Amino acid sequence: MNSTTDAPGGAARAQPDAGPVPLPTADRVLAKWICPVCTGVASDHPRVCPRCGRELVPGVLSNDISPAHERRAMTRRLWLGLLLGLPLIGLGTIDVLLPERPVRNTLGDKLFLAIQALLCTPVVVLCGAPFFMRAWRSIRTRRLNLYTLIGLGVGAAYLYSLFALIYAWSGVSPLARPAPEGGNVRTAVKGGVEVLAPYQFGTIDPFFESAAMIVLLVLLGQVLEIRARERSGSAISKLLPLVPIRARVVLASGDEERSLDQVRPGDLVRVLPGERIPVDGVIRTGSTNVDESMLTGEPTRAGRTVGSPVLAGSENGLGAITIEAVRVKDDTVLDQVIAVVARAQERRVTLDRTTDRIAQWFVPIVLIIAVGTFVGWASLGPEGSALTYAAVCAVGVLIVACPSAVGLATPTAVVAGMRRASRHGLLFRDPATLERLSSVDTVLFDKTGTLTEGRPKLVAVAGNRGVSENAVLAMAAAIERGNDHPLGLAIVWEAVHRKLELIPADGVEAVPGKGVRGVVDGRRIVVGRLGFLQECGVYQDFMLSEAMSHRKQGHGVVFVGEDSRCIGVIVMNDRVRGSAGAAVEQLKKEGLHLILLTGDHGETAQGVASSVGIDDVMSDTLPVEKYAVVQKLKGEGKVVAMCGDGVNDAPALVAADVGIAMGTGTRAAIGTAGVTLSQPDLRAVGLARHLSRQTVRTIRQNVFLAFAFNILAIPIAAGALIPLGGGLLNSVWAAAAMSVSSLLVIANSLRLALRSDR
Repeated sequence: MNSTTDAPGGAARAQPDAGPVPLPTADRVLAKWICPVCTGVASDHPRVCPRCGRELVPGVLSNDISPAHERRAMTRRLWLGLLLGLPLIGLGTIDVLLPERPVRNTLGDKLFLAIQALLCTPVVVLCGAPFFMRAWRSIRTRRLNLYTLIGLGVGAAYLYSLFALIYAWSGVSPLARPAPEGGNVRTAVKGGVEVLAPYQFGTIDPFFESAAMIVLLVLLGQVLEIRARERSGSAISKLLPLVPIRARVVLASGDEERSLDQVRPGDLVRVLPGERIPVDGVIRTGSTNVDESMLTGEPTRAGRTVGSPVLAGSENGLGAITIEAVRVKDDTVLDQVIAVVARAQERRVTLDRTTDRIAQWFVPIVLIIAVGTFVGWASLGPEGSALTYAAVCAVGVLIVACPSAVGLATPTAVVAGMRRASRHGLLFRDPATLERLSSVDTVLFDKTGTLTEGRPKLVAVAGNRGVSENAVLAMAAAIERGNDHPLGLAIVWEAVHRKLELIPADGVEAVPGKGVRGVVDGRRIVVGRLGFLQECGVYQDFMLSEAMSHRKQGHGVVFVGEDSRCIGVIVMNDRVRGSAGAAVEQLKKEGLHLILLTGDHGETAQGVASSVGIDDVMSDTLPVEKYAVVQKLKGEGKVVAMCGDGVNDAPALVAADVGIAMGTGTRAAIGTAGVTLSQPDLRAVGLARHLSRQTVRTIRQNVFLAFAFNILAIPIAAGALIPLGGGLLNSVWAAAAMSVSSLLVIANSLRLALRSDR
């Protein structure tokens, strides 16, 4: 950089000859599809998990992966289920609610049940196929989950209903035995066969409606969950375009364009102005300014000359340079960033759900109750109808225990929470993030572009004894005029704004990484670092105390020398966001541990941290070092959130339990983060955590409502009311019970969406 400060931007953060930073693994063959629940299950193509039967979800996202196929498949199943299931449920409901049972009496038992079977079979067989597959795999692998109950409940209801259909058409019940003499008050004799007439309208009542209702409710929950998860963006696809796919290799016969696969360490690579640098290396000819903000986070361009290191992905300035390649392809610093992001993103979607943990004990209990119910009624039920009682009650237990409402508990709350958050400019990437944010106890903040605005500005000019501010600024602007460096432009702009007369300078020489020197009106003027002024013969009246006071405030300082004396300093500042202090105070009140994690110099970082109230500072960190810090904190049992805005923050953003990106940041940062703040107001971090806690609370309430309803309904379905004069659970009332529990869950989630914020 032509004009530099002693703050950010003055030194390279990585030396190419120092060797690559060690990563968890050097393997770049990463699984594209992973199971959202089972750890260690991965595939290079979409399929179902061999353990739990769930559809694999995108792990390492890339341009050739589209996560929409599962949503489309589930949505088609849902529409087919609604098309057939709603008329099926409507027929049964009308027949039960109206005393004269008009539909059944008009059509007759045979035709009525045949129509129900025709409507229900596609819903169960086609729409419910994924759930049967998951249930079978859970049984085969002995990893019982909610799909175990869904598969057993729907399967039992459907098979029992087929028995009812067989009886209607044959007149012989597979579950009935010849009636004893005298019959039974709770039975009726039809054709010499005893059936449960008082409760089942003269026939064995089917559960077609219940089977269809379970499938529809579970499908609805699946579609909502997939749509919420599908918000995930492709982080890798935002990082890959930063590196060119070809390089201009210098040969004895002239320049030759080659793919990066053909570039080797030691090759000379020419980079023209405005191009991105394709390799990590050292400049052998030429000088320029490079923009390394996507790796270091520093907002200013860095000056580079012969012998200076450069990094792949950096943007070259106005000078043509020739680079000796030191690291190429997978060994570059940027590629390490991509690898870290990929592996961290692969782990992100393996968060368990509350319902999956509850299912570990709920499923075996329900199965034991269902088996006990069957055995109990088969042994103690009315003579001649014991098996019928046993079958109806056991199937009823499996039906009402089906976690259809539980399947809606998480997705409905998540959708409500995400929609409410979006009204406040908070965009949650996936349900896991919304749940996890409530547990965060440590928040890491990047500095440039996060706590600060990311745009350095001239904030003050201080003249030495006997020198005015305008004189210092005019001399510096005369030297900097024509310089493309952001600091030089800011100096010139301020001089023009003050309408100062700029005397033409002679012999202007830019020294990359140090500063600019020249002659103005016969006086030798030097602008830049303190060390550069000393090299140029300036040795008097250095304003060290003035400079130190500004550095402690997080400002960068440019020294201006005239002949042998320092005549003043120009203070540059990347202004702290107005909301930063309030956000930090709010999070500290909630007991969170806050850390400033930045690639900037220590003094500047400490000054910014002090201005906003952050006590702990980690400075001079590379992207992979930020990743290591996050991993270390997580290894200590911390639940970590990372706030950042640049590509250099991407590894930490995606490795953290929750990544929070500024909406004004890079596409890579937004793509890797779990939460995006559409407005650069850091107080939204506290609001996001508040909404997360409310959402998790709603999920727990939903799960409680669903399971509590199941637990209350199970004894009734098992026949607990029969000894008290009650009846058996029929199909319509079973479907109604599931609908009520699902409506309770949905209503509670809507309450979250409509709730006002503090």
